Amino acid sequence: MKRSYSNQPTEYNEQRLAKAKPIEKAITGLGLPLIRFRKLNGILNALLMQIEDGGDSPVVNLLLMDALKAAVRHQVGEDRAGPVDSAIARFVETEGYKL
Repeated sequence: MKRSYSNQPTEYNEQRLAKAKPIEKAITGLGLPLIRFRKLNGILNALLMQIEDGGDSPVVNLLLMDALKAAVRHQVGEDRAGPVDSAIARFVETEGYKL
């Protein structure tokens, strides 16, 4: 079923938020000090707020995920960023976004 996108919120969507949970777990798993974790969590929260009640845009969501991937690489380096990159890739796939 193809999803239609609108800038109007619909309802709180627990299913879509649950799909993003592995991203949060991967970021937490990095074991960063709080100040560095907060920087990544801020970007993640922007993404979660976008999707939590619908009315979001795939373009905005993809930009936020690109920003999150770049921020993770900046914080931990490309080698340690793999789990977050994988979690984001799975989320993109489940959402059906086209890259």
